[in-house]
Amino acid sequence: MISKSITNYIIFNLILFITFSISVNSFVSIENINVISYIIFHISFIYFIFYFYHFSLFFISFFYGVLFDIFLLNSVGAHLIIFLILTLLFIFFRKYLLLMSSYQIGILIYFVLIFIFFFEFILAYFLNNIFFNLFEFGKYTVISLIIFIPTIFFLNKFNK
Repeated sequence: MISKSITNYIIFNLILFITFSISVNSFVSIENINVISYIIFHISFIYFIFYFYHFSLFFISFFYGVLFDIFLLNSVGAHLIIFLILTLLFIFFRKYLLLMSSYQIGILIYFVLIFIFFFEFILAYFLNNIFFNLFEFGKYTVISLIIFIPTIFFLNKFNK
């Protein structure tokens, strides 16, 4: 009875909440846990936007964008703008995106992930004067490459 009431929508929101909570927590001694959780959040968020169309996506994008900005950057800006633009683009191009094969969707999600990191770094620099170096962007890219396929596989298991 309980398993019928838990939908994919609720499970994906729980995944977003848990990964968000871990990524904004400050495990100073094991910083890579925060980075991995931050990357998994972004992969799950893109996947969630791609496969679940619902009006609440704008609320979720706004909510997590503001919270990431407050907890990580101490001012509202980069995450909020990127999340809302991403949601609008995916909803606007939804009928074209659904024509893609699963391989093309996987590649699209990965490249969108990398572009999100790049533009978050750029916006954080221009809006908040937060400096990121090329090494940090490379670190996010390499970790993303390593955990991307297992994360997509895990998310596909819940989506079925």
